[in-house]
Amino acid sequence: MAPTNSDNQENIHSATDRERCKEMGRRNGWKLKRVKLTQDPVLKVDCVFLGEQTSFEDDRYDD
Repeated sequence: MAPTNSDNQENIHSATDRERCKEMGRRNGWKLKRVKLTQDPVLKVDCVFLGEQTSFEDDRYDD
């Protein structure tokens, strides 16, 4: 199996604006790659970070 290149992987999470993307990156130690506009009236941007996709799902229900 070939090694993965983390520069090609994207970790995407939605937010209300660009500043929340920056804050999310600082809080989680992620490098912000770009911000994309969405059509959602509340979560107006997708924050695209470098690295493997993560989840904020609560794993306490994974029994």
